[in-house]
Order: sequence, then structure tokens, then C-alpha cells
Amino acid sequence: MIELHFCEYNRSNHDYDTIFRPSGSGDYLLLLLKTPMKVYGKEGLSVTRENACILYTPGYPQHYQAVRRFCNSYLHFSSDENPASRFCLPENQVFYPARPQELDPYFCRLQQEFFSASPYREEAAHCLATELFIALSRSLAHPAGRKEEMAALYPSFQKLRLEMLSNCEQDWSLERLCRAVSLEKSQFYSYYHSFFSSTPKNDLLQVRLEKAKNLLSNEALQVSEVARLCGFGNLAHFSRYFRKYCGYSPRAYREVSSSVCMYSDSRS
Repeated sequence: MIELHFCEYNRSNHDYDTIFRPSGSGDYLLLLLKTPMKVYGKEGLSVTRENACILYTPGYPQHYQAVRRFCNSYLHFSSDENPASRFCLPENQVFYPARPQELDPYFCRLQQEFFSASPYREEAAHCLATELFIALSRSLAHPAGRKEEMAALYPSFQKLRLEMLSNCEQDWSLERLCRAVSLEKSQFYSYYHSFFSSTPKNDLLQVRLEKAKNLLSNEALQVSEVARLCGFGNLAHFSRYFRKYCGYSPRAYREVSSSVCMYSDSRS
């Protein structure tokens, strides 16, 4: 559970302001530095660009000073688990998220939730903080050397993948996918794999088969109709892929699933 102790969004201090806590703050501190800062760490001084982040762990010295204007967003919190380990984030060092603009709404909503008197605000704050750390982790999951290019392409790929998987019954040819993001086939495959650690074919096949498992529970549908609704134009291909994926033929899976449901009902 992530418990907020204090947080602020786009907080401005006076110019050249310094934060110096030799023994840390006693809790975790996540900083999003909106202006350049001088950050003093165990390995010396570094001067950050805008939108640098630091995740300080409890007890670690905190020492930073604005180059001139001081503006940051931050949250002090405690957690049952070190978020650096949980979300594969650097700790006690400067790092740069690829899409810092995506983080602002989380800090803003966390501040609103923290100062609210709404029911379940602790639970809401925990969920928002978790989403913030997920967004941070995902923004760092790009290979070095292509971060700017990949950051620019990622939203288009994410949108296209969501459209493809949400409409898995459609014909998603490689030509159609490439045309949607204006890339050649080799480029498209390279970026897709970098973003999602998979291929369009594998992602589409998995979603189609998961959808088929759900539709097969509806005994009003023929197996051939299930195949069509999941984007399989050939019943034999559907049966072969389904057996490989689930270990049963579609008809056998329907019978087994029905038997399990009947058994559960009889015990309820």
C-alpha cells in the first residue's frame, strides 16, 4: 500500500532555492523537476534539464538547488514495497522519462485527492500513485539511442494496437498496419517488437483465441459462427490454432467448460 504523506503539483519556490536534508526525509520522495536543478549526489554534482526525475529512498541524503527558477512536483510517501524494485526504476539518481507530459495529470490528481475529504481517498491515492509509477516505468522502457524517435512513434503504435485488438475480427494485414503509421515492413516490425515485445500476428492471435473461449460459452452460437466472429475465415485453421492454444478442440472445450459450470452450480 502506498500512503501519501504530502504532495504538491507544480510548486514554485523563490529563485535559487535550496533543499538540503543530509539524512533524507524519513520517507520516499519522488521528484519531477520542472526547471533545471543542481543535484548533489554521492558521485558529485549534476545539472539537470527540465523534467528530470529522482526517486529518493528513506535515509538517502537529499540536496538540490534551482539553477534559477524553482518549480517541481513531488510526493512524499511510504510504501510496503520499494517502488524502485517493484517498477524497475532508478533510485537516488537523476533519470529522464520519455513522456514527462503524461506524468502531470497524476501529480495534479494526487494533490487534489490528498487535500480532499472524500471517502476512500487513501485508496484512490494509492491507485493514482501506482498508475504514476507504471507510467514512469513504461516511459523508460525504450532502448537507449532511439528514445526521442521512439517516444514520438509510441502513441501512434499504441493507438493502432488498441484498435487492432479491439476489432480483432477484422482483416489486419501487414500492409494495412504499415500504412497506418507510414513505415516500411522492416521498420514496423522493429518498432512494434521494441514497444510490445511481441509481433502483431502473435498479439492478434492470442486475443482472437481468448475471445473465442468466451464466445464458446454461449451455446446459441455454432462453432463456425464463433470462428467468424473472432476473425477466422477458415474453420479448420481456427480449430487447429484453438487446439494448440487450449489443448482442446473448440467443441471439446465447450463441453468441458459446460461440465465445469454444471458441477459448480450443483455445489452452490
